[in-house]
Amino acid sequence: MLVLVFDAEVHIDVRLLESLRDLCSRSSGDGLSLAELHPLIVPQYAQVMEQEDEYRFVYYNHTNHALRLSNQANISRSLLGGSRVSSAGPKPAERAFLAPLRATLADPKMKCREVSWKSADRGWVCAKRWCAREFYLLLDGTSTSLSRCQDECARFASIHFSNIFMM
Repeated sequence: MLVLVFDAEVHIDVRLLESLRDLCSRSSGDGLSLAELHPLIVPQYAQVMEQEDEYRFVYYNHTNHALRLSNQANISRSLLGGSRVSSAGPKPAERAFLAPLRATLADPKMKCREVSWKSADRGWVCAKRWCAREFYLLLDGTSTSLSRCQDECARFASIHFSNIFMM
């Protein structure tokens, strides 16, 4: 994906966009063009996206605006072509619970770094914020205790964030 950000005064027309496409597609000798990168990226993307995550989650990094949704078993169409077995993040019925948890984490008066919410018929939704990162862990099972929920959050964090180093 190529994201272009233009200054408000720039006149955008077809010729400009075609020249940008040609520039990005042409081999320059100084790194790879988008056309040369595509066959290298597709297998790597497919390898990562076809693996089913152990947990269902939503992850957001405020520093680089990275968003990651967990992969779960289901048939869907890949953005890079073909179909794959995957479904992302929360179930439709769980999505409504994320906004209030997000608001609680973001409220400067509350100063919360972690919020856990249990639904009587679904299980836990756990929200946790650390520095510029936040994640929402979705745990199925109505019989899961708060203690078990916190253990799973700690395990999830160690799996996904143990290789991130701050300098």
